[in-house]
Order: sequence, then structure tokens, then C-alpha cells
Amino acid sequence: MIVREAGPADEAGLATLAGASPDGGAVAFTPEQHVPAREVTREHDISECVVAEVGGAVAASGQLDIGTCRFEGEDVRYALLSTLRVHPDYRRRGIAARLTDWRLQRAAELAGDDVVAVAYIQAGNAASAGNARRWATQVGGRLIVTPVPMRRRPPRPRAGLTVRPAVDAELGEIAAAIDAHYAGHDFARRWNQTRLAGWLAASPFPDPVNHYLVVTDQSGRLLAGLGLHEEGRLSSLLITHLPAHLRAANAVLHVVPRGGRMRNLIADKAWFAPGQLGAARYLWEVTRWEWRNAGTSLLLTHDPAVQSTTSSPPGPGCRPPARRSPCAHARRCANRPSSNSSKRARGPRA
Repeated sequence: MIVREAGPADEAGLATLAGASPDGGAVAFTPEQHVPAREVTREHDISECVVAEVGGAVAASGQLDIGTCRFEGEDVRYALLSTLRVHPDYRRRGIAARLTDWRLQRAAELAGDDVVAVAYIQAGNAASAGNARRWATQVGGRLIVTPVPMRRRPPRPRAGLTVRPAVDAELGEIAAAIDAHYAGHDFARRWNQTRLAGWLAASPFPDPVNHYLVVTDQSGRLLAGLGLHEEGRLSSLLITHLPAHLRAANAVLHVVPRGGRMRNLIADKAWFAPGQLGAARYLWEVTRWEWRNAGTSLLLTHDPAVQSTTSSPPGPGCRPPARRSPCAHARRCANRPSSNSSKRARGPRA
């Protein structure tokens, strides 16, 4: 077996692997790539796809992303381990462990021995959870990932409030607001004007796939903001299994379309000024209406213990059935003792 970074020649093998290896959690799904994965810009300083090759075939793959985030009150380098897949024909051979160990070693090479490794694992994915227990020294609290259906009718206008795209001159103020809003959240990435502008410009197409929306008052003052990523243009999620209670709920709420193919809009980087939760909720509802043709749902991640723009989907009928509850597994690669080994891993990853 050879473990190495993936290259352009691996695209077909990676597509076959993804189709044969749906996520093993309570909600089973298979991604369908619409553009080559290597052309998709990720929100990290370094991103590498790693494969395990057996007999010339792609037997397994995993993603490694490096960046800077907050953790236990410090700015630290993180290594996000995600998208671990092993083809059914090659399971129970220790390949997942080999692939994970290779990524942990690579993370230390790229970001230093004190890099914080983290993985988010869907509830019910016993194989990935078991793999994470080999290396994780902390297990954080739940993060709830919720697809929220788009609106069928426009929301009632709010006097004095305007929802519009952000302009370049506002990016510094917005980045500072995002950074401050998530100051108490472990694993929250750091944002500044340059990084936010880079995120908005990143696209495999001539037109953007990342957008930032704001709501302002009559004087033009920024009251709240919300980032949107058109994931559905890059890849779809084919839902292959829902638990019985979610199937029953979906029959009423219609979150997962007929055929099971979801084109999600990722909603994140949300913030609101003090006392402006109402304005943030109006921004959210307008977004659900005005972007209804761009995706089947808005996908948000929130910590159920923390109130924020996205931590409580506002309004009736906004809590759809299909949700994943990933748990954060983390460790410092140097195995340095944590300052609080029971500290809860919090928060939306802005």
C-alpha cells in the first residue's frame, strides 16, 4: 500500500470511491462532484487530498486542511481531518488507520508539532468514531448541521431595513465583526479584510460562488451579515438513507427533494450587532426567499448551547428533519496536556 497526495490522474478513482462509500452515519449520503475536486478552493491556508493506493487502485482517501483558529483562548494552527473514505473491498485491513496516521504526521510537518488536529464525525458513524478514538485526546460537544428549506413566499418587509450584497469598502468592518462574534468559540477561524476578500473571489467559474449579504438601517449602518457558499454548483449530496422518523418528517417538510439530491447553499460567517437579532432574522428570511432558485436548502451549522444568528433557525417551519450531529474530536499532535481536558468544543466554525 502506498499513501500519497492525490493528483489529477486520481480523479476517476476518487469518483468511484465516493460512489461506493456513502457516509456511514445516521443519514447516509454520497457526494456528486460537478467540477474536479482539485478546482474547488477551500477556506484554509493549505489543503491536500490524500489517497491510499493498493495495486494501482484508489482504495481510500482523506482530506487534510491546515489553517489558524482559536482554541482554548489561543490562536493555534489546526489540522482538519475530514472525508475519510475506504472502499468496501479494502475495509478491515488497517487502511483507515494508516491514512489517518499519515495525515497526522503530514500536519506536524506542515504546521509544527503543536498543531491541533480536529475531526467532525456524524452521529452514528461508528467506524470513523472508532478511528478517531485512536488519536483524539478530547471529545467536544455536538454541532448540529441543519438543512433549512427555501421559502415559498416572500417575507413581510421590515420598515427601514435593506438587505443587499456587501461592497468592498465594507469588508474590513465585516471581517472584524465576524472575528469578534466568534471570539469565544473553539475552532473558529480568524478573519480579516484580506482573507474575506480572497474568499469572495475564489471560484472555479467566471462568476462567484461565494457571497456576503448584509442588512442595513436607513442610515446605511451595518446591522448583521451572512456568508453564502453555492456548494450545489460544485457538488450535490445524494441522500441514500434517512432514519424512519426523518423520512416521516420529510414527507411533511420536503427538505430532501424527490430523488434525494440536495443542492445546498452553505450559510456561515454570520454575525449581528448588539440588539439586532431581529434584523439578523430578517436577513435570514430574505435570503431564504431571494436565493430560492440557487439551491434546495440553506445548510447551517450551530452549537445548540450558543445563541447566534444561525444557532436558532428563526420563524415557524424552519426546523427541517434531516440533520447530522457531528462531534468534534481533537488533540494536540505533540500530545501536550490540554489546559482543560474536559473543555467543550464550541461553536459554528465561521
